[in-house]
Amino acid sequence: MLHELRHRFARWLAYRQTLASLRRLPDSILADAGLSRDEIRERARDASLRR
Repeated sequence: MLHELRHRFARWLAYRQTLASLRRLPDSILADAGLSRDEIRERARDASLRR
């Protein structure tokens, strides 16, 4: 159970860090990466699930 809790916390932390990083990027950089501001949350969630 502790292992699962650690794993969930690590995924949540990865999500929050990715979300913050993407939100700091200017729109031009996001556009170069093929992202819009509306997609940031989804992409951060997807990235956290891959860890």
